[in-house]
Amino acid sequence: MVTKDGLPLDRLGDDGSPLLRAWFEIAHLKQLFRQGWLKRGVPTEKCESVAEHSFGVALLCLLLIDTHRLPLDIVKVMRMALAHDLGEVYAGDITPVDGITAEQKSRMESEAVHSILDGMPGGELLLAAWEEFEAGDGAEARFVREVDRLELGLQAGIYEHQGLLRPDEFLASADRAVTDPRLRELLAEVQRLRPGVNGG
Repeated sequence: MVTKDGLPLDRLGDDGSPLLRAWFEIAHLKQLFRQGWLKRGVPTEKCESVAEHSFGVALLCLLLIDTHRLPLDIVKVMRMALAHDLGEVYAGDITPVDGITAEQKSRMESEAVHSILDGMPGGELLLAAWEEFEAGDGAEARFVREVDRLELGLQAGIYEHQGLLRPDEFLASADRAVTDPRLRELLAEVQRLRPGVNGG
């Protein structure tokens, strides 16, 4: 995995409270590049981190809930959006071309999340949110899962406007995953505004 730096926890050693240690682990997501972008030629100086993606998902969820007055538990949505990639602290940002099965990826990420949150005060709330997101159970989990894919498509659109990649495969992936009509409107808008498409 390509990262900006090593795991921040390594600098803490054996010291620190459970909360501080968990934060130093979670902060690694700021160091971990989104590997799919790198594999498509986005240079590291322009590549988003996993933490930036998680922030994007959370803020996009908030904007969509507020704009459309969606009847969702906002606290639960925020926990899921911010926690959904915690497993990548140790599993890494695994992409479909890495040759790792969905079962292996799930196991690796689950082990990582448990390692980070076990023993942390309040960790059970984030763990429950992460598990609910992974299972895709409930309206909030389904919503966050779709927004996760939508954010990928929107970021691909940004990279295209910056001249860094052709977003077709990422937009197609988002198109397959996003079913909510309100979210699909944003995808359609990104497609319509692509450089060189319909005057975009």
